[in-house]
Amino acid sequence: MQIKYSITQIRKRLFAIFLAITFFLCAVALRILVLTTFKSSNIVSRAYKQWLRDLPMTANRGNIVDRNGVSLASSYTTYDVYVRPVEIENKEETAKILAEASGEDYEKILEKVSKTAVSEVKVLSSQEKEIINKILKNYTNGIFFTENTARNYAYGNLLTQILGFTSSDGSGQTGLEKEYNKYLQGINGVSLVESDLRGTTLNSSLCYYLPSIDGMNISLTIDIQIQKEVERIIEQARVQNGAKSASAIVMDPQSGEILAIATKPSYDLNDVPRDDIETLMKLSKATTITDVYEPGSTFKILTTAIAMNEGLTNKHDYFYCSGFRIVNGVKINCHRRSGHGSQSLGQGLKNSCNCVFMELVRRIGLEKFYNYMKAFGIVSGYNLDFPGEGKGVLMPKAVVTDGDLLRMGFGQSIAITPLELITSVCTAINGGKLYQPHFVTKIAKNDGTILYKKNPFVIRNVLKSSVSAELLPLLRDVVDSGGGKYAKVDGYDIGGKTGTAQKYENGAIAKGKYVASFIGFYPTDVPKYTVLVVLDEPQGAFYGGVVAAPVAKTIFESIFKVKEEKEDENLASKDRLEKADIVLPNLIGKSLTESVKILTELGLQYLTMGDGTFVKDTIVAPGALVASGDIVLLVF
Repeated sequence: MQIKYSITQIRKRLFAIFLAITFFLCAVALRILVLTTFKSSNIVSRAYKQWLRDLPMTANRGNIVDRNGVSLASSYTTYDVYVRPVEIENKEETAKILAEASGEDYEKILEKVSKTAVSEVKVLSSQEKEIINKILKNYTNGIFFTENTARNYAYGNLLTQILGFTSSDGSGQTGLEKEYNKYLQGINGVSLVESDLRGTTLNSSLCYYLPSIDGMNISLTIDIQIQKEVERIIEQARVQNGAKSASAIVMDPQSGEILAIATKPSYDLNDVPRDDIETLMKLSKATTITDVYEPGSTFKILTTAIAMNEGLTNKHDYFYCSGFRIVNGVKINCHRRSGHGSQSLGQGLKNSCNCVFMELVRRIGLEKFYNYMKAFGIVSGYNLDFPGEGKGVLMPKAVVTDGDLLRMGFGQSIAITPLELITSVCTAINGGKLYQPHFVTKIAKNDGTILYKKNPFVIRNVLKSSVSAELLPLLRDVVDSGGGKYAKVDGYDIGGKTGTAQKYENGAIAKGKYVASFIGFYPTDVPKYTVLVVLDEPQGAFYGGVVAAPVAKTIFESIFKVKEEKEDENLASKDRLEKADIVLPNLIGKSLTESVKILTELGLQYLTMGDGTFVKDTIVAPGALVASGDIVLLVF
């Protein structure tokens, strides 16, 4: 049976077919328009990936130099070796060439060379130039090289915690390497070559080279000459005193620039102990910046400065010390249990008398005291250009008792970082200006173009300039004839303050564990160098005046030698006249009362250690020559 269509039906069917074809063509045209206009870059990129094989070109990491341009951290060229398995005719021979040149395992290299399922594979990493030369002597097709960089630290285990280290791919992991990583790391380049889908290089291939952009160089405030001396001295002090750790900071009080900073023990940055994570994390920590501690009597400088600034005391002020003070039924002792009697402010500093500073902080009051802690930056920090900056710890004001406040006056019941202490003391002695401490002075390109320059920045004025003028001579007397006498360098005008603080564990005093410290400065008219020394848990003698002050003295002597600081002839002559001329008598076996009577008659000071009845030993051996005003440690 035949089906007949009318002309109208045929026309409708033809029109429908025409519309379908037209719609299809329009869709194809629209798709082509989208692909060639809006997605062209993506398609081209995908195409490039299919017929271009790339090898990385690592950028040189920027250098780190000290304030005088001496290199501290730099990069040198190494080479990575790749193979394109599909281009290698004799895989065994190629593996043999690479293994013999590098000393690596032949079987492992052969396994990589035989991976035909990949376009290219890295077989050797971070090879020296001499290895590459050996490979080139027996070169075969399919071997390719890329330049890489490795980090070298010129002074090994100096500035370990501050410089920090990089990962295997050259990214900063700790310290300044981490803080300034985005400036130091640069931008990697790439080498491209045309190849087929299997990765075989085309005979008519073009080679494309996108050069890397080297990282920027940074200049530090550090003076490597001073740094070397500081690290040598504190390591020696740590070993001699059996201390858990030893730290020191040298700062320019007129700018906040950190000239040297170190903590021992440490490790060689060219041999980072990556296989011992616990040790690595412990020794990588810049505790002078990150960790808080009770500063003890070094904090008395700040209490004095605050009281002077508020007009609550002056050098003519007098105090009485009975050896203790009772607050709300609680007895708070001075370190000299028998008391210091009547004394001036200056004598209180020389004697490091707790009773004097309990009275000063009582006059200041809790509210003002806390306001000054904030003004000194102790609870707010300094926005230091270093990762992990710590901040001081103060009890909430609502829970502070009268006894707590009085203890804060002489550096207990308060915890601050060593950086906060030295920065605050610099403020007290430089005319009252709180300078922002910092490490980096400038960032520059390889061609010398300076992109960033850091000038000394005053965060705020904390004290009147007259406070420093009155405080400096008092602190000079502490070193000349007080508790800081072992920091004295003949012929040089040095001021400072000792500190001894008990440590706490689980909220209770840790028996036999102390932190000994000393902070000093030179000269005492317009200070140029401030030195802080901290010894954690020294064994045997633990007083700051006996343990830390001599370390500071040695650091000062080294600074004077390195920076060619000339001695004051008048001071030198005076000091020669005051040379040691007293023979220390044998006090072993005598009681405290007998010993004190003998030492006082000779014009000597004393400190005690232990709870016995009779003297067992003296740190200065019997028969040794000592000078008037020297401190003798009596061990009971």
